[in-house]
Amino acid sequence: MSLLLTCPAGLEDLVRGDLLERDEVRSVLAGPGTVRCDSAVERDRLPAMVDRVAVPLDLPDDGGTAAETASAVGEIPWDSYGLGASVTFRVHLPGSAEQKRRAGIIDAVQDRLGWRNDPSHWAVNLDLSREATQSGSARAELGPWAWAARYGAFERLPATTPGPVSAGLVRLAKLQDGQTLLDVCGGVGTVPVLDGMLRVGRSISVDNDGASVAAARHNIASHGLGGRVEVIEADAADLPLPDGSVDRVVSDLPFGKRIGSNELNRTLYPAILREIERVLTADGRCVLLSDDKRVFAESVAKARGLKIVGERVIRYNGVTPTAYIVRRSRRPKSRGRMSPGQASGRTKISP
Repeated sequence: MSLLLTCPAGLEDLVRGDLLERDEVRSVLAGPGTVRCDSAVERDRLPAMVDRVAVPLDLPDDGGTAAETASAVGEIPWDSYGLGASVTFRVHLPGSAEQKRRAGIIDAVQDRLGWRNDPSHWAVNLDLSREATQSGSARAELGPWAWAARYGAFERLPATTPGPVSAGLVRLAKLQDGQTLLDVCGGVGTVPVLDGMLRVGRSISVDNDGASVAAARHNIASHGLGGRVEVIEADAADLPLPDGSVDRVVSDLPFGKRIGSNELNRTLYPAILREIERVLTADGRCVLLSDDKRVFAESVAKARGLKIVGERVIRYNGVTPTAYIVRRSRRPKSRGRMSPGQASGRTKISP
């Protein structure tokens, strides 16, 4: 049975590559942010970049009758997806004009399969919108296979980086076991927490906002990563870390839209890059996400020790930031110093 995997647009090739390399699962690009697999995929083997998972429904372009919909749903081997006889579901068919048809489909599915309609706590979401059926993309989304179900709930704040996007940044960083990851704008800690779930190594989240630091500590504790992920309350432009102590820097920088401003980024980005250049190991690698593209490119160009070696546009939630791959342009000088913040003892560190 085929599966449709959705991910942030721009990461499809990474999803397909991981499926093939890990489990020899072949797939095709079904559309922006959508990958279609025609061979079996295990839930726990899905790449962390995958947001939602669905089974395609074979329906006519007009959506068919309620009985045809129930028949198509009934043909799916639900037990192979971990769903037994008692399944909760909802029907996504928006619009007041569709109310009668929606009610008919609900009744037909309940009568044929014995499922229970529960729009608030569904295990299967039947996406039967006109847009979906007319484009041949009607589907049954699997709630237990969604990103949040696989990786657990995260405490969030406005402008929090979505989990699948964070996973894409971590994937681009090419981390190895035993290496140290640093997120200089850690926010609620999504990147370090996810990294801690995916590999063995040290992960550090830095942020100077008290609410973000508190949320990060909560997320670390709720995922059982207290011994592997650290939170440091500090300024990204004054990192309390020794020279050359970080193998990978992965961070979603302020875009200057919901947080900060474009004008502020003109001074913030160079300051952050100077500290990154200081703490990065000689063969270190950075993945930095920004939608303030001109300011970022100009800031890196002015940084003597760093260079952009790759770019990837990622589209999600109505924005199209670029993930920049940054490496050293020269070997670091041995300065053998700590940052002013570390020397003064201002730092607050929690496990």
